[in-house]
Amino acid sequence: MGRKPYRVEVNYPKRGKPQYYLVKDVKVRGKKRKIRKYLGVVPPSVKDVEKYRERYAYEIELKAATKRAELSSAFYSSKYLTFEQLRTIEEIRFIYKTFTGLLTTDEIEIYERNFEVRYVQGTTSIEGNTITLKEAYNLLVNDLPPNQKSLREINEVQNFKRVKAYRDKFRGKVSIDFIKTLHHLIMNNIAIDSAGIFRRIDDIGIVGYDFRVTPSVLIESELNKIIEKYYENLKQGRHPFEEAVKFHHKFEMIHPFTDGNGRVGREILNYMLTRIGYPKLLFLGEDRDAYIKSLKLGDQGNYADMIQAFTGLIIKQRSIILKENLKEVVLPPKKNGQLRITDFYL
Repeated sequence: MGRKPYRVEVNYPKRGKPQYYLVKDVKVRGKKRKIRKYLGVVPPSVKDVEKYRERYAYEIELKAATKRAELSSAFYSSKYLTFEQLRTIEEIRFIYKTFTGLLTTDEIEIYERNFEVRYVQGTTSIEGNTITLKEAYNLLVNDLPPNQKSLREINEVQNFKRVKAYRDKFRGKVSIDFIKTLHHLIMNNIAIDSAGIFRRIDDIGIVGYDFRVTPSVLIESELNKIIEKYYENLKQGRHPFEEAVKFHHKFEMIHPFTDGNGRVGREILNYMLTRIGYPKLLFLGEDRDAYIKSLKLGDQGNYADMIQAFTGLIIKQRSIILKENLKEVVLPPKKNGQLRITDFYL
């Protein structure tokens, strides 16, 4: 019960009997609120309190996440998110934080491992890789390469082992060195001569796009500009999700490498989200057309609809599933002791 720190509070009305509540304190950036569940007028015993903690845990935790989202939303401004969308994204953030905070170390490892496999298979399939989800799992988790797949496809997936190891240890801000290192790891054994090196040519086409990329001589200065702008906007209170999506689009427009820009850009986007406590986004091959279309909206200067598309993606992927998973971890332990986390990744 230590992971669900609820306490009993008594309210003494002017008339009538004392009223008992199960209470959880909520605090966001110095703002405090209480989540209360009415228990009745009979003083609860120690056993009663334990029973109530189990019975009302999901209701209290969900309300606490909603309240945190409400408090947190007041600290952000947004040009393209509606207030309701902003609050929903914040609710997802705090439900995710509560959910992962209630998991054991082993459970977190399994949960994150499964998501990583789904993410890697998705981000590579968007670029045309044909390795299936099951094959990606066997390759990344069991070191079993798939049959009848090219060495390039295998390396495209397998390289993310080193990407994850680097990303999990890195704690700094996004920088030129960070971007180059990601590219070097992602393109290892694929494009040896150009891995981690900005392109030096300008005559480069992008499938599905008809605009000219940033001139090669301006790549580093343009990247520094969008990095600086991203962190400046965060300091000014702009919403992190919106700013990460805007950065992602600008990064892809700069197109700093001859190959691998999409995989690097999506990796940076998720790094930005997780550094501030938001869950990652999945990029699935089946969503490729919608993903490209949303980026094209940004090319046309239609940032509002682009942000809306990415917002819809994180809400679709995370809102319902995280509520179901939260319910699972706060329920009384199963007889077999196994947690039935809803696993939509595998």
